[in-house]
Amino acid sequence: MKDKIIIKESVRGIIEYILKAGSIDDRYMGATRALDGTIAHQKLQASNESLYSNYQKEVRLQEEFEIDNVILVVDGRADGIIIENNEVYIEEIKSTMKALILIDEDYNELHWAQAKFYAYIYGVQNKIEKINIKLSYFNIETEEVKSFDKSFNIEELKDFVFSIINEYKKWIILKSNLIKRRNESIDNLEFPFQSYRKGQRELAVTCFNTIKEKSVLFAQAPTGIGKTISTIFPAIKSLGQNRGERIVYLTAKTITRTVAEEGVNKLKDKGLKCRSITLTAKEKICFKDKSSCNPENCEYALNYYDKVNDVIFRMISEEESFTRDKIEEYARREKLCPFELSLDLSLWCDLIICDYNYAFDPRARLKRFFEEDVDKNILLVDEGHNLVDRARSMFSAQINKEKVLNVIKIIKGKAPNLYKALNSINKYLIEVRKEVQETENKSIYKKEEYKEIYKLIRIFLKECDEYLVKSTNTQGYDEVRELYFELRAFVSIAELYSKEYVTLVEIDKNDVKVKLFCVNPSKNLARIIQGSYSTIIFSATLTPINYYIDLLGGDDKSYRMKLPSPFKKENLKVYGYPLNMRFKQRENNIDNLCNLIFKFKKEEEGNYMVFLPSYQYLNKIYSRYVELFGEENTICQAEILAEVDREKFLNNFKETTKILAFCVIGGVFSEGIDLPGKRLIGSIIVGVGFPKISNEGDIIKDYYQEKGFDYAYIYPGVNKVMQAVGRVIRTENDKGRVLLIDDRYYTLKYRSLFPKEWDLIRWGDVL
Repeated sequence: MKDKIIIKESVRGIIEYILKAGSIDDRYMGATRALDGTIAHQKLQASNESLYSNYQKEVRLQEEFEIDNVILVVDGRADGIIIENNEVYIEEIKSTMKALILIDEDYNELHWAQAKFYAYIYGVQNKIEKINIKLSYFNIETEEVKSFDKSFNIEELKDFVFSIINEYKKWIILKSNLIKRRNESIDNLEFPFQSYRKGQRELAVTCFNTIKEKSVLFAQAPTGIGKTISTIFPAIKSLGQNRGERIVYLTAKTITRTVAEEGVNKLKDKGLKCRSITLTAKEKICFKDKSSCNPENCEYALNYYDKVNDVIFRMISEEESFTRDKIEEYARREKLCPFELSLDLSLWCDLIICDYNYAFDPRARLKRFFEEDVDKNILLVDEGHNLVDRARSMFSAQINKEKVLNVIKIIKGKAPNLYKALNSINKYLIEVRKEVQETENKSIYKKEEYKEIYKLIRIFLKECDEYLVKSTNTQGYDEVRELYFELRAFVSIAELYSKEYVTLVEIDKNDVKVKLFCVNPSKNLARIIQGSYSTIIFSATLTPINYYIDLLGGDDKSYRMKLPSPFKKENLKVYGYPLNMRFKQRENNIDNLCNLIFKFKKEEEGNYMVFLPSYQYLNKIYSRYVELFGEENTICQAEILAEVDREKFLNNFKETTKILAFCVIGGVFSEGIDLPGKRLIGSIIVGVGFPKISNEGDIIKDYYQEKGFDYAYIYPGVNKVMQAVGRVIRTENDKGRVLLIDDRYYTLKYRSLFPKEWDLIRWGDVL
């Protein structure tokens, strides 16, 4: 036993890997299936608790199987165990949108297979010779249930389970060899640089100890410390000591995913042997002009499950780094969907680099990693300051009357029942609009839900399910399908509604929008943040740190650290100019600002970025600046930029140029870009970075009461300012200067939020 490698796998994972066959067909699945499934389970389990005197839900089951030099630990959660009249039933619950009349006993082999595996484990451990299985289908729209019961003796269950285990054997032997090789390489792995930078070792050690204690760490580590390698290295070392089973590196932007890939490659250059993968969004990696994931419209979906296992076995035997290019290469050659291939490959990887939504968004999260095996993940959350707004968006949903009306026009005369269902929703939204109009405002918000609309939406979903099956390729089909998934998402998010939510209604002429707005995402995030093996949330700007702990699912037990900048403080000169830049005064200060910008950049020539508070004000300042001083060597950020346009914009910044770039604060150029040396020597930041005044912002302000204005406007604004300042000094040899233009920077509130190394120097009266 001592010399054997222990490998843990889930019942669901093994069953799906061995028995799944056929083609990908995602026509009616949508992006809410993970959340829908969870809700279905909870509802039926609650019903069963009242129905049966002896009922247990979510029962963890685990059994060991010996394969050569491997102990395979198979575990999972049985949805329910019912004991009635000395009979034991293992219940497996499946959510569906199909009419239950279309589902018979043999509807899906995999559903029975999963339940049979659980029944075998329970039967063996409880010395039961005969055991029953109850397979229950829960219709999401109607909330009806259809169940099938079967009885098995333990011997036939044993034969079935061992037939699955024997087929899975080659995968287990391969995985054990790869883990052994990985751990041996980690034992000898050293930090990939000759020495640690200032603060870098402290961060790495704290990350390692946090993982060791299965805890949560919030770390503010300024630019230059080397956050990426300082978190990945201790996480890899932890894996080698059997702490957690995989590392999931979560990012908000493509550029930070690239930096993470480079960090992993540095460790591989030093001898690390591990399998890493970068997940790319479906719409970016899809080979087709339009994502239609079904065998009729896509050759890469056809017979996908019949082919994929052999390809994956070959890939993980031959390769270690699965970048987008590598995945696309195999997918094209083998005629496989590149997106699904990347998801299936990730199950065999030690390190997964992906966007936040794969972990947190209830409509898109990877169920295998964040529903079933969340406690096996070491989470590294990069640029954690971005997660606040992203989380609010992930856990919110809305419905627009205009879209409903558009689909009504499309299906008029084609589907009477669907037309009637949509008309009911439209009439309800008209009543909601009248409610707002009576207040003589353009918006209202309340802590109560419009529960009646959920019933109307469910009727629509039921009718639309049939329409989508029968009306493929008809005119307006895509618009109907899009509304279908939006309304499904709306009722799914409604299941999460709690005191952390409000209902926001906004009207614009005849249109009305009803939004389930998640004001405080901490409770929803905590399930993943706290449920993981360990979580490290890090950023150059987590100020004040208690604000982020409060909003990102931390608690009193969470560790926190704040590291000083590793650069010499004299390398960055921070100037201030106390001009009144409040919204009502901005128009009066346009000429004053243009003069300040011109004189500051003239004082020391080189490349500068000017960050303005909005696109509207940006365009006014830029136009006036060009009138006064000419447009030579000036560029201006457009509101909509393709990836190629961003690259073109940044390519203007060379060591020898004198570019003055006008940008918006909080935009694509105020964080995540790297212009070292003389490619950028200064930033001019106008205003205090406040998010645009909005209904959502005011709701946040009201929700947090005495902390409300700070939480809604000041702290998010300070974060944007610090990110923009952080563009100037990128290496220990860089020197630069910053001008902060706003009289609020001289108040005690703002001075207390600045990094200690900032000495705010009043810039001379140059006007």
